[in-house]
Amino acid sequence: MTESTEVAIHDQVTALMDDLEQHPVYGNDYFAFLQESPWTGQEYDFHRANFFHRTEGTVKGIAHVCAQAAAHDDRDTLVLFSHILNEETGNGEAAHCHELLMEHSHNLYGRHEFGLPPLLVREARNSDLVIPETMAYRERTLELLTSNYHSMLGVAMALESHADKMLQVCRTAFRNSRNELPADEFVNSVEIYFDVHVGDEGVEERHAADAKKCVLNNCRTDADVAEIAYAATETLSIQLDMWNAMYKAVAAS
Repeated sequence: MTESTEVAIHDQVTALMDDLEQHPVYGNDYFAFLQESPWTGQEYDFHRANFFHRTEGTVKGIAHVCAQAAAHDDRDTLVLFSHILNEETGNGEAAHCHELLMEHSHNLYGRHEFGLPPLLVREARNSDLVIPETMAYRERTLELLTSNYHSMLGVAMALESHADKMLQVCRTAFRNSRNELPADEFVNSVEIYFDVHVGDEGVEERHAADAKKCVLNNCRTDADVAEIAYAATETLSIQLDMWNAMYKAVAAS
């Protein structure tokens, strides 16, 4: 690849990343609802089930990226995403696994604030509260992840970039609806799930930056950029469909 071609490809990728930051998913009505309206018990139960099923695919997707990076001799992507995978799985301590933190924090909050029974993450897929759009989100992202290497990188970049904003909005929703749970228990047992992602260390911001670096490393042709752009945009769009459907459901309740 000539230097001029390399510069042109780099400019295409950076322009793509800038465009993705302006995607409508970041200004969706469900995010606005979460930031402005305290939950009812019914709304929280609905949110928990869909959020659990949506997020249950995170570790599986990152593990797939690691496996594919190894198979494609992409050392940089393997190193960066294995670090992400290690963090998601608790840095070797099962109790610190992010999925367990999510399950415990959401169930503790649901019990104290709304008297709800616990829900296991792996059982959320069978909940009647999970809407078709959440199922479609999981199915479509899996299709894109397993389509080809560049499509996979586009999905990973989109999801890592989306995570920071999503988790900040959700943390605000939890703060807005806390009435019964003591402040110290809320911080130490509920908010901790969000803080390990979007706390002072900026973990999700780093994950997003790492994913963008992996994309840049793997773009050598216009076709590479096009494949990544399609997968990343499709991932954010199918996520937007889910948030829009969730807003429609809570607005009608």
